[in-house]
Amino acid sequence: MFVILNIAQSGKRKIRRGKTVKNVRDVFTGSGERFYIVDVYDSEKGVNWDEVSYFIGKHSKNVLMTRSFDFPEFSPVKRFEPKRFVNVLLLNTVEIILREMYLSGVRVRCIVNDSDGICASGLSKIARFSAQTTVITKNEFRYFAEIKNIYSQFGAGITVTEKTVQADEKTFIIDLSGDFEYTGTGYLFSADRQIIPFAVDGFQYLKSLCPQEINQIDFLGAVYEFNHDKSLEDAFCRSFLYNDEKRTVTDLICEIEENLSGCERNKNIIFYV
Repeated sequence: MFVILNIAQSGKRKIRRGKTVKNVRDVFTGSGERFYIVDVYDSEKGVNWDEVSYFIGKHSKNVLMTRSFDFPEFSPVKRFEPKRFVNVLLLNTVEIILREMYLSGVRVRCIVNDSDGICASGLSKIARFSAQTTVITKNEFRYFAEIKNIYSQFGAGITVTEKTVQADEKTFIIDLSGDFEYTGTGYLFSADRQIIPFAVDGFQYLKSLCPQEINQIDFLGAVYEFNHDKSLEDAFCRSFLYNDEKRTVTDLICEIEENLSGCERNKNIIFYV
């Protein structure tokens, strides 16, 4: 369960104590799971965030709200960031791009930046279609079992390191931690730099439940993380923001293949679909 906050203008200078919360609605997402939409009053003196926090309790540290609104610095209410779901989107979509390039005879080097080692289970999506895969992490032990499994299934060796890795212009960088030291070389897939998830394919029923003012990736991320919708494990993006311009996956594949025309084609392909 999670909470969406909706700000309602009261037209008043100040809201009386105990009157900040205007209305509460619950919406079911399926399998008995739900979320709440909570309307709260604003005034000339702003929203009483202490009262809102008291009302929604443990959910106050992860609320959804329009991205056009910024919380005060010391507000007890904090915005939910769909980091786990964005990483799912990045891994699944990069897998599609790598697979399509692989079928065209093009393979590239990949760097997976996962400082905390929380995405080891998704490594095979990258390694099976990559010419070479390097993982940057501070928790190497989280990757040991997965690396052994990948080698057993696909014959792919993975390099794991704590050190910064230099990327060339043909490298794919999947930045799951958001702290890769990017110098502008290579294709960076990230939540907020160069190639950014923009629109999720499918899941029309869930999208229909998302209020218009709420970012859909925020909403689907909350359904994935708090309502435990396993179907979203397969979610991918049909488009990106690439250097602040919208690109479809197909556009991106064509552009990347053109830029990577110097890569080896149809040689030493050891992975099979």
